[in-house]
Amino acid sequence: MVGKAVLVFGVAIFAVFAQVYSFETGNNDDVPIVRNDAEKILKKLKAAVDKAMEQAQKALDDAEKKIQEKAAAIESSAEADMQTNEKTQENAVAQQKQKATDADVSIDDCLTGNEDKLVNLPAVYTQEMVTCTNAKISDGVSYAQDALNKVQNIVNEVENIKQEIKDCGHGLKAVKCIAKLAVKIEKDITSLPTKIETDIAATVVMIAQLEQKVNSCASDNVSKSKSEGDAVVAAVTTCVAGKIPA
Repeated sequence: MVGKAVLVFGVAIFAVFAQVYSFETGNNDDVPIVRNDAEKILKKLKAAVDKAMEQAQKALDDAEKKIQEKAAAIESSAEADMQTNEKTQENAVAQQKQKATDADVSIDDCLTGNEDKLVNLPAVYTQEMVTCTNAKISDGVSYAQDALNKVQNIVNEVENIKQEIKDCGHGLKAVKCIAKLAVKIEKDITSLPTKIETDIAATVVMIAQLEQKVNSCASDNVSKSKSEGDAVVAAVTTCVAGKIPA
């Protein structure tokens, strides 16, 4: 359908050309008519590209908002997991303290530094997680900006076509030049918005895939927090065991 439309328009342009230049001397008075027809089609192209630009911006804004919301939920869940693990580990240390009390032995040196470290682990690794997550979100923002820059380049190219039409000059050369541009504009009315849509769709997928990386930021730091906390409990347990007579 588009191909037929382009062909029809091209034939129409050259029909005007044939009519205008049926005389040997040419008639420059009709060149503005051909130029005006091309500029009318250019307006349609600009409208189509502007609409695609608007839709692109919305799609990218929605994608960024979605990954930010998911990141916030993932972080909240991971932080809760760290707090739960820390409470479990605190209880394990409390059991060792009770054993020492029952055995009437001092374990101050076993606890020094370890209890504070245990309590601080969730905060330390939550911050690590947030830093990691923010980096992934920044990647998403970068993806979106790169995509918008490409769209803006297309918009700029379309803006430049009007000057190209003017640069075609006058006379026989002008009609040929404008006709060639008009055919290109007709094709661009379909191809450029489609290109924008395709590029933006691919970028939206890239942003959505960041969720996996955000999950890794969370799970990795939950694991590190638990592992380090378990090591503290093990150290306290070993220390207490060495002070209580067998």
